Amino acid sequence: MLLIILLVLCLVFVQAMLPGRYLAEQVGAERQMGPRDELPEPSLELQRSRRALGNLHETLPIFLTLAILTIVFQEQGWISLAGGIVYLLARIAHLVCYMRGLTPWRSYAFGVSALGILLVAGPVVPHIWA
Repeated sequence: MLLIILLVLCLVFVQAMLPGRYLAEQVGAERQMGPRDELPEPSLELQRSRRALGNLHETLPIFLTLAILTIVFQEQGWISLAGGIVYLLARIAHLVCYMRGLTPWRSYAFGVSALGILLVAGPVVPHIWA
Protein backbone atom coordinates (compact mmCIF):
# COMPACT_ATOMS: atom_id res chain seq x y z
CA MET A 1 0.00 0.00 0.00
CA LEU A 2 2.94 2.33 0.59
CA LEU A 3 3.85 2.17 -3.09
CA ILE A 4 0.27 3.05 -4.07
CA ILE A 5 0.26 5.96 -1.62
CA LEU A 6 3.55 7.18 -3.10
CA LEU A 7 2.18 6.95 -6.65
CA VAL A 8 -0.99 8.82 -5.65
CA LEU A 9 1.18 11.54 -4.11
CA CYS A 10 3.18 11.70 -7.36
CA LEU A 11 -0.11 12.25 -9.19
CA VAL A 12 -0.96 15.04 -6.72
CA PHE A 13 2.40 16.66 -7.42
CA VAL A 14 1.88 16.48 -11.19
CA GLN A 15 -1.61 17.93 -10.88
CA ALA A 16 -0.37 20.68 -8.57
CA MET A 17 2.21 21.70 -11.20
CA LEU A 18 -0.26 21.82 -14.10
CA PRO A 19 -1.93 25.17 -13.28
CA GLY A 20 1.49 26.85 -13.05
CA ARG A 21 2.51 25.36 -16.37
CA TYR A 22 -0.65 26.59 -18.09
CA LEU A 23 -0.36 30.01 -16.49
CA ALA A 24 3.26 30.35 -17.64
CA GLU A 25 2.17 29.24 -21.10
CA GLN A 26 -0.56 31.87 -21.13
CA VAL A 27 1.22 34.90 -19.69
CA GLY A 28 4.91 34.01 -19.91
CA ALA A 29 7.33 32.87 -17.24
CA GLU A 30 8.34 36.41 -16.18
CA ARG A 31 4.78 37.47 -15.42
CA GLN A 32 3.88 34.13 -13.89
CA MET A 33 6.73 34.45 -11.38
CA GLY A 34 5.66 37.97 -10.38
CA PRO A 35 2.92 39.04 -7.98
CA ARG A 36 0.20 38.12 -10.54
CA ASP A 37 -1.89 41.15 -9.59
CA GLU A 38 -3.27 41.81 -13.06
CA LEU A 39 -3.68 38.64 -15.04
CA PRO A 40 -5.94 38.04 -18.03
CA GLU A 41 -8.88 35.67 -17.84
CA PRO A 42 -7.50 32.15 -17.39
CA SER A 43 -7.26 29.94 -20.46
CA LEU A 44 -9.50 26.91 -20.79
CA GLU A 45 -6.63 24.58 -19.91
CA LEU A 46 -5.75 26.64 -16.83
CA GLN A 47 -9.36 26.62 -15.65
CA ARG A 48 -9.67 22.88 -16.19
CA SER A 49 -6.38 22.10 -14.44
CA ARG A 50 -7.45 24.15 -11.43
CA ARG A 51 -10.85 22.45 -11.24
CA ALA A 52 -9.31 18.99 -11.67
CA LEU A 53 -6.90 19.69 -8.82
CA GLY A 54 -9.75 20.92 -6.62
CA ASN A 55 -11.69 17.77 -7.44
CA LEU A 56 -8.71 15.60 -6.46
CA HIS A 57 -8.50 17.46 -3.15
CA GLU A 58 -12.08 16.38 -2.40
CA THR A 59 -11.25 12.67 -2.33
CA LEU A 60 -7.54 12.63 -1.48
CA PRO A 61 -7.85 13.00 2.34
CA ILE A 62 -10.37 10.16 2.47
CA PHE A 63 -8.19 7.86 0.37
CA LEU A 64 -4.99 8.66 2.28
CA THR A 65 -6.66 8.19 5.66
CA LEU A 66 -8.09 4.82 4.69
CA ALA A 67 -4.86 3.70 3.03
CA ILE A 68 -2.86 4.55 6.15
CA LEU A 69 -5.44 2.75 8.30
CA THR A 70 -4.97 -0.42 6.22
CA ILE A 71 -1.29 -0.25 7.15
CA VAL A 72 -1.98 0.48 10.83
CA PHE A 73 -4.53 -2.34 11.11
CA GLN A 74 -2.44 -4.65 8.91
CA GLU A 75 -5.26 -5.03 6.41
CA GLN A 76 -3.21 -4.80 3.22
CA GLY A 77 -4.95 -7.70 1.54
CA TRP A 78 -5.87 -8.04 -2.10
CA ILE A 79 -9.13 -6.08 -1.66
CA SER A 80 -7.54 -2.96 -0.21
CA LEU A 81 -4.61 -3.12 -2.64
CA ALA A 82 -6.98 -3.53 -5.58
CA GLY A 83 -8.96 -0.56 -4.27
CA GLY A 84 -5.80 1.55 -4.11
CA ILE A 85 -4.86 0.62 -7.67
CA VAL A 86 -8.40 1.30 -8.89
CA TYR A 87 -8.36 4.70 -7.16
CA LEU A 88 -5.00 5.64 -8.68
CA LEU A 89 -5.87 4.57 -12.22
CA ALA A 90 -9.31 6.18 -12.06
CA ARG A 91 -7.82 9.47 -10.84
CA ILE A 92 -5.34 9.43 -13.73
CA ALA A 93 -8.23 8.75 -16.11
CA HIS A 94 -10.22 11.53 -14.43
CA LEU A 95 -7.41 14.02 -15.02
CA VAL A 96 -7.08 13.05 -18.68
CA CYS A 97 -10.85 13.21 -19.22
CA TYR A 98 -11.10 16.55 -17.38
CA MET A 99 -8.30 18.15 -19.39
CA ARG A 100 -9.74 16.93 -22.68
CA GLY A 101 -13.33 17.80 -21.77
CA LEU A 102 -14.54 14.23 -22.19
CA THR A 103 -18.10 14.08 -20.96
CA PRO A 104 -19.49 11.83 -19.42
CA TRP A 105 -16.21 9.89 -19.08
CA ARG A 106 -14.90 12.30 -16.47
CA SER A 107 -17.87 11.51 -14.25
CA TYR A 108 -17.45 7.78 -14.82
CA ALA A 109 -13.79 8.02 -13.81
CA PHE A 110 -14.79 9.87 -10.65
CA GLY A 111 -17.31 7.13 -9.84
CA VAL A 112 -14.71 4.42 -10.35
CA SER A 113 -12.31 6.27 -8.05
CA ALA A 114 -15.07 6.34 -5.41
CA LEU A 115 -15.43 2.58 -5.85
CA GLY A 116 -11.69 2.29 -5.23
CA ILE A 117 -12.10 4.19 -1.97
CA LEU A 118 -14.88 1.82 -0.92
CA LEU A 119 -12.66 -1.16 -1.64
CA VAL A 120 -9.90 0.31 0.51
CA ALA A 121 -12.44 1.03 3.26
CA GLY A 122 -13.91 -2.46 3.27
CA PRO A 123 -11.20 -4.23 5.31
CA VAL A 124 -10.91 -1.27 7.71
CA VAL A 125 -14.61 -1.05 8.64
CA PRO A 126 -14.64 -4.08 10.99
CA HIS A 127 -12.00 -2.36 13.14
CA ILE A 128 -14.50 0.37 13.99
CA TRP A 129 -16.42 -2.06 16.19
CA ALA A 130 -13.39 -3.95 17.49
